[in-house]
Amino acid sequence: MNNNTANRWHRFIQAQDWTMYGIIAGIFLIWRIGTVGGWSKECWILLLVCLMGVRRDQIDVDWKRFFLFSIPLLGVFYYFYGSGSGFWHSIANKLFESNRHILRWDDLMNGIPLNSASWIRAISTPWLDAVMKWIYLYGFVLSLWICIVRAFWTKSIKKMLSYALSGHLLQFPLILPFYNLILLREVWWVKGQPDLLYRTFATENERLVAVMNCFPSMHTSISFAMLLLALREKDPIFKTMMVTYCAAIIFSTLYLQIHWVLDVIAGMLFAWGVVKLADLLLHLGSTKLLPSRLKLFYSSAEPKQETETIAA
Repeated sequence: MNNNTANRWHRFIQAQDWTMYGIIAGIFLIWRIGTVGGWSKECWILLLVCLMGVRRDQIDVDWKRFFLFSIPLLGVFYYFYGSGSGFWHSIANKLFESNRHILRWDDLMNGIPLNSASWIRAISTPWLDAVMKWIYLYGFVLSLWICIVRAFWTKSIKKMLSYALSGHLLQFPLILPFYNLILLREVWWVKGQPDLLYRTFATENERLVAVMNCFPSMHTSISFAMLLLALREKDPIFKTMMVTYCAAIIFSTLYLQIHWVLDVIAGMLFAWGVVKLADLLLHLGSTKLLPSRLKLFYSSAEPKQETETIAA
């Protein structure tokens, strides 16, 4: 490539609005995430409300430098989101087939007074059933994605990693020993009641796999981890919405007779531990592993263009 061609390419690249390209790429990935997840209009509305005060938590980082790292990171998250469901179900099936559960807690949990949370059903109505079903079905991933997407628009790679690590990235591997050692099935199944989620299972094996892993409640652990991290943000709208939404997810697990009270408590303790572990990993990564030149490049402010004034 001769100098003229190189100069033309350089001028072409310099002339592009890379910030706008990054915004378009970010919106596209977020749209794809919602499409793959089958988000309803209520999911999108919840996300938009949580983004209303995002400027309060934005950090002073050049958009172009931020997009250079955040777009690939968001793309990686999107890829694993699309393929993660099948991977998780394959692990659940293998755990069921291996049948290595040393502890079997169905009778134990059922024998503890008030542990089934059946008392919550005293306020049940068809409308509330439908709302709780929506909250539960989307809550496992929507609570995490809302936080990651918002962290993206705050221009913080660290926050994106914090939410991702505190959510599925660390919780999946760390919770597997519990699910492999403890056999505890969902409340409705143990008590011989109808499934309030109205799920249909093609085979008996499929039904057993779906209800076998209860302790700790991962719906609770994911949502409670997001709640703890959301409380660190400045925007009151986001904090209020996430505390309310995540608390509703935890409540739905009890209301729908899926998890036991002790599952929920264990899930909250598990989430707290995972958040602390994620904090430690990010601290070590940013102070010990991340090259100083990379940190300087990422945090450097955008060079201000010189302007010329022409006197009339």
